[in-house]
Amino acid sequence: MLTVEVEYLAGVARAANDRGDAPDWPPQPDRLFSALVATWAARGEKPAERAALEWLEQAEPPMIAASSAAWRSVVKVFVPPNDDTATAITVMPERRRRQERRFPACIPADPLVRWVWPAMPSEAVTEALEALARDTSYLGHSASLVRCMVRRLAAPGNAVAA
Repeated sequence: MLTVEVEYLAGVARAANDRGDAPDWPPQPDRLFSALVATWAARGEKPAERAALEWLEQAEPPMIAASSAAWRSVVKVFVPPNDDTATAITVMPERRRRQERRFPACIPADPLVRWVWPAMPSEAVTEALEALARDTSYLGHSASLVRCMVRRLAAPGNAVAA
């Protein structure tokens, strides 16, 4: 079985669910896939790594092994929008427009999350996934620093279907 293991290095997972009102826990497979694609793009879009991503894309959904998590309370913050069309006066800090934002986060009981695919890819695909995982530094929000690696393990006992 192919297993991708992610450890939240700061012990906090920062990522919002689809509605943006709560943490995305356990992290969904598409969040992991997106992080691997971002790494692939940053590494120069190597064809062998693309083939590995295509294998993941076509594979059956993985099981997810993750602990429970305590949600942190979500506070409103006000930040300048990225797409603001600035005029000379609105670039001044005291004149900047602010938009309400929330940054949901949770603290998992165990910082390790595993995605387990029942199939095992070819050696070339596994090696490409290992290279991508090794260079993946965050999952979800860029403040969610992670260690990511590929393992060949049996399915963990607390895995649930995605």
